[in-house]
Amino acid sequence: MATRILILISIFLFSTPVITAQDVSKKIKLGVSASLEKNVSSKRVAFCEYTGFFADYNKSNYRFGLNLEYLLKGNLTINGSLNYSNKDFTGTYFCDVCDFIFPSNPENVELRLIEVPIALKYYLLPGKVRLFGEVGVSNMFPLNNLQYEATTNSYVIGYKLGSGMEYNVSNKIALQLTVDYYNSISKIFEDSYFAGSGYGLRSVGFGLTILKKI
Repeated sequence: MATRILILISIFLFSTPVITAQDVSKKIKLGVSASLEKNVSSKRVAFCEYTGFFADYNKSNYRFGLNLEYLLKGNLTINGSLNYSNKDFTGTYFCDVCDFIFPSNPENVELRLIEVPIALKYYLLPGKVRLFGEVGVSNMFPLNNLQYEATTNSYVIGYKLGSGMEYNVSNKIALQLTVDYYNSISKIFEDSYFAGSGYGLRSVGFGLTILKKI
């Protein structure tokens, strides 16, 4: 399903006509991206004071979406994305105030999000092959709750750090290999109000981006 969506988006982008404001369009790149992610969040997923999951991050996670890049000045650009991602893991439920007859069994835990990161990107080594680094904020919108009483907040904010390499295939098309790190700042669960609690999402992603200058 994800592959079909990316193909359709790519066809749309590469068939987009040049807009009339040439001075603006020369500074804009549109594209699509796909990444594989490694969840590096905490092993204890506390969604209230006494309950949560012990997490095993053995699931394959991914992220894909649309990208927009606008040239500010020289080698500095501002970038925005609209991404769909999953943060699945295997969780073993715990309850510090419960008396279980049998220990809990590991279960699949699914967490899906819409992510809207906004970052500044700086390019090095101008030419056909360029290196870059970026830093920005990540706006995350959880799409579902977890099992039990794990009610997610509707909005989570974090930060993004990244770097990569760009290869200019032509004057219009560029390929980028990226590595990035996401870390949430606000808490994801509504009941994680007590000091030192909560669950921060942290992930490392390795991706490919295709950009077209419009």
